[in-house]
Amino acid sequence: MPKFLDNMSTRQREIVGILMMGLGFLVLLSLVSYNPTEEMTFPHDQKSNNYLGYFGIYVSHILIKYTFGVGAFCFPIILGVVGGGLFSNKPFRFLIHQCSYFFGAGLWLGIFNWTILLFKESDISNFTHAGLFSSMLGKFIYDFVGGLGLFIIISTSLVFIISGYFNYSVKDGLVIFKKFILNLFNIIIIKLKEYKKAKVFGVDPEIKIAEKEELTSNSEESLNDKIEEELEGKEDSLLEINRHEQKDQEQLNINEITEEIDTEEIEISEITQVEQGDLDSEAERRARFLQYKLPTLNLLYNPPEIREDMSEEILNDKAKELEHALETFNVHGRVLRISPGPVITLFEVEPSEGVRVNKFVNLADDLARIMKAQRVRIIAPIPGSKTVGIELPNINPAIVFIRNILNSRKYIEAESKLTLAIGRTTKGEAFTFDLAKMPHLLIAGATGAGKSVCINTVVISILYKARPDEVKFIMIDPKRIELSTYRELVGYHLITSPNIEEYVMTTPENAVAVLHAALSEMERRYDVFSKATVRNLGEYHNKCKSNPNLEKMPFIVVLIDELADLMQTSGREIEDPIARLAQMARAVGIHLIVATQRPSVDVITGVIKANFPARIAFQVSSKVDSRTIIDQMGAEKLLGRGDMLLLPPGQSTPIRLHNAFITLEEIEKIMNHITSQPRPEEVRLPEIVKKSDSPEINFGQDRDELLSDAARLVIQIDQASVSLLQRRFRIGYSRAGRLIDELEALGIISGYSGSKARDVLVDESYLEQVGL
Repeated sequence: MPKFLDNMSTRQREIVGILMMGLGFLVLLSLVSYNPTEEMTFPHDQKSNNYLGYFGIYVSHILIKYTFGVGAFCFPIILGVVGGGLFSNKPFRFLIHQCSYFFGAGLWLGIFNWTILLFKESDISNFTHAGLFSSMLGKFIYDFVGGLGLFIIISTSLVFIISGYFNYSVKDGLVIFKKFILNLFNIIIIKLKEYKKAKVFGVDPEIKIAEKEELTSNSEESLNDKIEEELEGKEDSLLEINRHEQKDQEQLNINEITEEIDTEEIEISEITQVEQGDLDSEAERRARFLQYKLPTLNLLYNPPEIREDMSEEILNDKAKELEHALETFNVHGRVLRISPGPVITLFEVEPSEGVRVNKFVNLADDLARIMKAQRVRIIAPIPGSKTVGIELPNINPAIVFIRNILNSRKYIEAESKLTLAIGRTTKGEAFTFDLAKMPHLLIAGATGAGKSVCINTVVISILYKARPDEVKFIMIDPKRIELSTYRELVGYHLITSPNIEEYVMTTPENAVAVLHAALSEMERRYDVFSKATVRNLGEYHNKCKSNPNLEKMPFIVVLIDELADLMQTSGREIEDPIARLAQMARAVGIHLIVATQRPSVDVITGVIKANFPARIAFQVSSKVDSRTIIDQMGAEKLLGRGDMLLLPPGQSTPIRLHNAFITLEEIEKIMNHITSQPRPEEVRLPEIVKKSDSPEINFGQDRDELLSDAARLVIQIDQASVSLLQRRFRIGYSRAGRLIDELEALGIISGYSGSKARDVLVDESYLEQVGL
């Protein structure tokens, strides 16, 4: 950046910017009102037609006649761009980039106008509309390369200016144009072949093409509708028989009615009818799904990503400042690479000989103070490199919108129905991953760090990939507000058990019940896979393609929004089914996404943590919480607002990502799009037996033989504790503890309350009610 701009204060830049924008507007007015008859020698005693008087005459005459002709309108635009850039504190590199393209566009217009005069065989010495400079340059090019060379230079320069300014790839445009031409050519060839073939057999070409599409393409219309449209123009009575008669009588009537139709037509009709008969049940089951349309990107906002365009000068200055800050603590190193991103910028520092990497880690807070950064995260060292990574937050962080991630090539080309569009990497690249390969995901972070938005991003990513018959959700929301928007998916993507009244579980009892229903569904699917001799859901889906009689099985995503509340109220009742699903449900297409805003060891237990190899950590308050989630420090250095660390399965180094943002209004639009379509046949989980409200509990063979004696003992003494049972019955601590748990489950004693003894809640008459 020039020194005079670097030394200007913000107020000075604003003043200069306003003056330049005003000057640009004055130049624009003078050019708009330009009159070729008004020369600079215009008599001062005559009235001027220019808006700005004699000043406008001089300015417009110089710019139009002696520079680029009509292309001189680039000069007021350049003044406005420079003034606006100074006023909004844009980088100097941005201003040079914009001005160069506008200057090139003005020069191109001048040369293009001179070329028009040349090929019209007009008086090319009259350079009023082309400008003297453009005319001289155009004549030089014409004399040097000739007329054809001039045309090629003008065409290529236009493509360069447009593609450079709008950052559009010419190669991608040519590829799209090539595909369009090839598809158009193929369609024409197919139509001509089918038309010729139809004429040979004497059949209406439109009907013939419809039959071809029915036999070769996967249309979204059902087979029944296709056949009805085909036969409607042939014979009304045939259509009536196809709808109402039994199969044997139907075939007999078809043969009788179609005797007057030629042999080829009868064969096609019979083949189609056989396919309808074999696939009738499958067609009826899929009829509603075939008409389903996935949400479009038009339902999402499309605001531009406001990204800080830092120039090389700014980045180099920051690198020098960082090196100087390290040297003040006697840590010498050299910045080798700078990777700017939407939210943070990564500086890769190579330590000098003899400098240990742990010195960098201890300087995180000091570097944040010197660099005036909110937080600094240090990667010591970067895996597979000899450098240390220092991540500094940008002054103006960008917002990552979900529309840009869903429209990315990575997401579009992903084939999995469980592809999650998470956000962007620190380098600004779109990041997606397949939940089926994880196979379960744990999300944790402090309140307000972006966990809820991440859950919405996950759900919307799947809704943009999968139809209701391909992915189902089991949602558990103890807080009753985070997932309430998705209640509209009832009958589409949401499933529950028949004896559970709600679809988004809000009570611990229903949460436990629906998890047990998921376990029953898992066991049922394993039985089906065993009979079908397949090992996972992918192999089963491949087998369904060749055998349509097999049951269609969608993926099931179990989404738990707040695990901490469930663990506090239900404990082992909720932990055990989660652990069992995480251990066994992957192969049958059941995947878990568990989120919590309290990442403590009593919530994220060792059992849960061991079965969730993929984890996302948002900003947390302490290093201990970070270790609880991702087994290492780092999450306490995040910036919040969607800044996260993703620990992929099988890796020890997390990936820093910036979560995509989606608003509640966008979610409601997507819900309205889904619910506006026909509701398919509802699919439910297996029915499960919920716990009875009666106090009688049958322990079966697991009941301890001392349970009855223990119950009478605690009622007589009017208190209960593990040590009491140990002394009286001379048993170990584990057995005494199990007896206390069984007495609590029977409602005989109160729950655990710290060091205090448990209260006895019943008398001896109660023991008969519970079978003791």
